[in-house]
Amino acid sequence: MIRHITRMGFVLVTTLVPVLAAVSAPKEPEIPAPAGAACTFKHTDKSLTMLRGDKLIWRFNFDKTEGKPYFHPLCTTDGTLLTALRPKDHPWHRALWFSWKYINGLNYWEENRQGLSQGRTEITTVRIQATSGKPVKIAMTLSYHPPGKDEVMSEKCTIDVWPPNAAGVYKIDWASTFTAGQKDVVLDRTPIKGEKGGKGWGGYAGLSLRLAPALKAWPAVDSEGRKDMTIHGQQAKWMGFGDKGGRGGVFIEARESTLGLPKWYIAKGMPYFSPAVLFAKPVTVKAGKSIKLAYTITIHPAKKGGR
Repeated sequence: MIRHITRMGFVLVTTLVPVLAAVSAPKEPEIPAPAGAACTFKHTDKSLTMLRGDKLIWRFNFDKTEGKPYFHPLCTTDGTLLTALRPKDHPWHRALWFSWKYINGLNYWEENRQGLSQGRTEITTVRIQATSGKPVKIAMTLSYHPPGKDEVMSEKCTIDVWPPNAAGVYKIDWASTFTAGQKDVVLDRTPIKGEKGGKGWGGYAGLSLRLAPALKAWPAVDSEGRKDMTIHGQQAKWMGFGDKGGRGGVFIEARESTLGLPKWYIAKGMPYFSPAVLFAKPVTVKAGKSIKLAYTITIHPAKKGGR
């Protein structure tokens, strides 16, 4: 089934048949899906939702009026809610989402009461394919610009969401290429401690995950064996939150980056974490040049007997 929705500037392509949970993530052995573990989709002109049986597993939101696309709810396959959307302390946090902080000195992160940032992140096109037995494929273009002014940077984004395997594990591959316009683009963040005007909470920008409050009790770990706040500001290939009791986990791996291995930002008390690609320093993207960032988000359900 193909729907052309010109006013939103995207083409939604879906095959409305059950998607068998038989495809494993790349680089992992294929695991046959158990009988009856079928996935189905529900879609509107603003979101795509995947259900496994009667359980909502994830919803991808791409409402043009909201600017930044995001995943919420994002759940384990056995029903644990992982994400928090627009919490009172930071109402611009959008569960699993991507946002720059400053572009050419303009704030694209925080929002006013109307949900608008100083700089505009605009979804210009969306194409979604959901086909039986294959990962959901999402392709988007986005535009970054001051209000009412020309684009300063564009983004081509692809997101592949893999069906859960027999163990209930599923993955999201998120890749973006950002290209500067006719002038150089400076990507920046709140200064960190030790810099002029530095703050203890400085350094954040990029792919981010605001977790549900219940996950505060889950330990944070990284690829270097560090735990909790010892991870903050340190380089690592991956990090995530996983429960000691085996009740599940969510992890982000930095697969590719023009800007090198990221330093990680973690706020355990929220909880929130991010591969903060600008943590160490601002980055200038020369006119017409591009940078690429690619991540894999892996979601694990509870281990048997872990609840």
